[in-house]
Amino acid sequence: MRFGKSSEDQGDAIPLAPLIDIVFLTLVFFMTTAVFTTLESEIDITLPTAETAEERAIRTQGEIYINLQEDGSVVLNNRELTLDELQEVLYRVAEYFPGGSVIIRADRAALVEHWFAVVDSCRKADIQNISFAALRDEAEPAGDPS
Repeated sequence: MRFGKSSEDQGDAIPLAPLIDIVFLTLVFFMTTAVFTTLESEIDITLPTAETAEERAIRTQGEIYINLQEDGSVVLNNRELTLDELQEVLYRVAEYFPGGSVIIRADRAALVEHWFAVVDSCRKADIQNISFAALRDEAEPAGDPS
């Protein structure tokens, strides 16, 4: 008399432990990337506009965003830095990611003096790939209004 089913009757079972691991790692990956994409946009900065501004879809390794606020304060990863602290961070970025790029998100009301202080810090760290973030200017082109 048999009370239970034998293992031959059950067939192939799907291993749940590896499946749960894969789902968990995928969830962690997407949560992490979502955090990094919002870090730069959380700071309240009014970007300048330009007709030739382009949206960058792909981030490169070692690419950092430096946020320059209207009052001249520098924010990196939601942390306000002095120029000396920024310089140390840029030295480390240049050391670990040679050829890395810096994108400066400066408020349109920030003084040019503050812009050049950040650019000068980048140049001291030997970072040559420097860009400025801007919004695309949606104004009508000059000419025949039709």
